[in-house]
Amino acid sequence: MNLITSKKSWLTAPVLALVCLVVFVAIWAVLDPETLMPLFDMDGASPVELMTLPLFALIVPLVWLCPPCEGDTGRQCRWAALWSLLSVMAIVRETDLHKMLFAQIWPDIASTFPGTVFKMRFIKAAGIPFVPKLFVIVFFIMFFVAVIVPLVRYIIPLVKGIFKLEPVAWTMATFGATSVVVMIVDRLPANLRHADIEVSDSVIALMKVFEEGGEMTMALLALLAVLQSHLIFGLPRKEADVA
Repeated sequence: MNLITSKKSWLTAPVLALVCLVVFVAIWAVLDPETLMPLFDMDGASPVELMTLPLFALIVPLVWLCPPCEGDTGRQCRWAALWSLLSVMAIVRETDLHKMLFAQIWPDIASTFPGTVFKMRFIKAAGIPFVPKLFVIVFFIMFFVAVIVPLVRYIIPLVKGIFKLEPVAWTMATFGATSVVVMIVDRLPANLRHADIEVSDSVIALMKVFEEGGEMTMALLALLAVLQSHLIFGLPRKEADVA
């Protein structure tokens, strides 16, 4: 059975995500937090983080070599550029390059502002020069365009595809569900601390495993979605052009 484009390949993404989850939980179960944390979280230098970055980076050449949509060359290039931007934004977020760049340009503001500057409260804060705020606004706009444009374009086909058991739709739905889990576990430890709820090192380690492992799973799912979309939607267009 073809695990990428067959009628039952809608199961590939959920099964892949489940397998990754089981593997990550098993690793958490057999290792103590002191051993586990360096494997998953070292400010971008842990093995899991270092494996995630090339996976996201691989999306950029893949969408240009294997167009994930049908249509003329111009349409394919526009969507390949958008998917490339989304991949680059994922890498930037994973490595905190935007935060490091901001700290290099405006070290005084980065060191004195409480928390991250990439929040709406930074833009609303008084006494901060306009240019640093503009930097943050431009970042927000790029992220908004990269996420919202494909979401608006494909939300209806996505919902229909889920009910029709279409592989690409199920892969993207699994990607979305995984991203929600990652966002929740990313903020959960801080929210628990703010609520004065004591959290053990083991639970903190589990949250970090879900976060970093989930981001790696997202990269794998994104690659799978590009391949499925190319084989299902891209190749028929090419064959029709040749015919």
